[in-house]
Amino acid sequence: MIFVNPQGTIPISLTGRWCALNCAHCGARYLMHMRGFEEIDKYAQEGIQSFLLSGGLDVNGKLPFSNAVLRKLRFLKEKYSLQYNFHVGFPDKPLTELKEVADVVSFDFFSDTKIMRKIYGIEVEGSRMIEVMKSMGIFCVPHVTIGVDCGRITHEYRSIEMLSEYFTSVVLNIFVPTFGTFYESCKPPTIGQVKDLFEYAKKLFKIVTLGCMQPKGSYRSALQNELEGIADVIVKPVRRVVNDFDGCCALLLKQISQEVGSNVR
Repeated sequence: MIFVNPQGTIPISLTGRWCALNCAHCGARYLMHMRGFEEIDKYAQEGIQSFLLSGGLDVNGKLPFSNAVLRKLRFLKEKYSLQYNFHVGFPDKPLTELKEVADVVSFDFFSDTKIMRKIYGIEVEGSRMIEVMKSMGIFCVPHVTIGVDCGRITHEYRSIEMLSEYFTSVVLNIFVPTFGTFYESCKPPTIGQVKDLFEYAKKLFKIVTLGCMQPKGSYRSALQNELEGIADVIVKPVRRVVNDFDGCCALLLKQISQEVGSNVR
């Protein structure tokens, strides 16, 4: 099992606190803790070598960025030997403009468009998302948030099954009820439900990762204890003093893939 401290990668919002969507589980609250695009240079000078490039989504569910932003990112990448993980939303066509900039593209996946519309207010067919990501020409890492619909298990098993036909690794996050969102009063899925999904995923993928989104406190401790011997990678380990990797787990998965083979089947 590999233990990951994500703090080695700085999360950057390319849109500040703006988001056109008011997603039930997020409500733009997660943007409040991200850094601004203009701060990348400062962090790079301090020795930070990797960044998660994310932000709010437009009305079509895409992360907006300009050619000027991409030129600046490429300049900084070359100047400081940086690594970028782009969290791009739900594009309906390959983002070829990222090929010379992004090291990794991370994406959230829904096999059920009804659940996706309930959460995000938009719909993108799961098969289309897979097609777009496979044709990107960039290392892509699928993410599934367990219990994203107010803690209920809905699309997750089918999503894991669909993704396993095309990818060899997956990141599984856990829904976290967040203050100020529509789902703030919901409860996370039970640890038993999460464990069952991890065991199912483990049968289908080479590498299954417990991602950085996990409820805190006793839930996290109990969850990680239950996932020992099941998850291949655990982000934010509660009992590990020295971590095996500092940075975004998607960058680790790319590193592993370069050693053992592609993430695409």
